[in-house]
Amino acid sequence: MKYDKFLQPLLPMHTNTPEQQTAINKALIGFISETSDILADDYNPHFRSKFASLSKHLEVLKPLLKKHGLTVLQLPSGDYESVGVKTIILHESGASIEERCLIPCEKGMSGQQGGAIVTYLRRYALASLAGVATEDDDAEADRQAKASKPVAKTPVAVAKTPSAPAPAVAGGVVLTPFGDRKGQPLSSLPLEEQDRAVKFGDLKYFATKWQPKPYGDNPNPSAKDLAVKAEAVRLWNASQGSAPASEDNPF
Repeated sequence: MKYDKFLQPLLPMHTNTPEQQTAINKALIGFISETSDILADDYNPHFRSKFASLSKHLEVLKPLLKKHGLTVLQLPSGDYESVGVKTIILHESGASIEERCLIPCEKGMSGQQGGAIVTYLRRYALASLAGVATEDDDAEADRQAKASKPVAKTPVAVAKTPSAPAPAVAGGVVLTPFGDRKGQPLSSLPLEEQDRAVKFGDLKYFATKWQPKPYGDNPNPSAKDLAVKAEAVRLWNASQGSAPASEDNPF
């Protein structure tokens, strides 16, 4: 069977016996019933962003996993085209569940950049396993990626007015700030994403729902976030045939 490696068909995740599957299901139900959202414990002064670290995820979740006879293995995975993490949930009965998450590598990616992506995916895999949210995780991970990875994209026109903030650009392109399509040009996003598995992946979300917010001690949103918002609104209005926002109501 031929298929895109990043759009793999659903395959059996395990070969558990019915008894083992029942045991791991009960353990996971008990584990998830005791988890709660993981709050930020770290701060990146360079980007003025707070985030829940990998250490915090493990500190919160490992005792609960142990209580219910569970443990988690997370192994770096990938090849010359992709990098990711394979997460394996093991139960004391011998049952297991596993899944792998891969994202494409960019040309010239360093080992340090690949390691940052692995850490990012480990945190998200743990949060998904536990059924919890983590504070400002998307924003922090995206800001780290922007600071380190080179971007060479085809420039798009960016509307500029005297009152508009300077655009948040890389190589002349306003980038998607977070979500499953983080780092991609805003102009490349679909207007409305039909696949519910894709998080924060369409232009409508950034133009009509997302609002920039302050980070750390700064009482105001960053100029980059404001520029992303302005560009998302401009692109959305253009797609809908709407007039540009006024200075009194920029969004």
